[in-house]
Amino acid sequence: MSEFAGTLRQRITIERPVNSRTVTGLQETGWERVADCLAAIELEGVGAQSEAQALSAMPKLRVTIRRRNGIAIDQRVRWTGRIMMIRQLLDDPALPDRLVLRCEEARS
Repeated sequence: MSEFAGTLRQRITIERPVNSRTVTGLQETGWERVADCLAAIELEGVGAQSEAQALSAMPKLRVTIRRRNGIAIDQRVRWTGRIMMIRQLLDDPALPDRLVLRCEEARS
């Protein structure tokens, strides 16, 4: 077992947006589960506030998971009652076993 596997201690759910129509023809947006997995989560900073652009910036987090298909920008991560939007995917060829998601916490 690798050293990387020992850092994956948080259970997360990754969801993607889906659109559907009601019986009356109205479009509604929901979320569909893509994956449940283990992750390593680190705080990166507070977004625009650290760039002196806003006082109400949401926290940014770095979520590291084992490599898998189907993960994309603008999907969301659920973790301990928090919701984070995936803003960037870091795919380092030197580390082929992992995928890093740079996320920003979403307002409720």
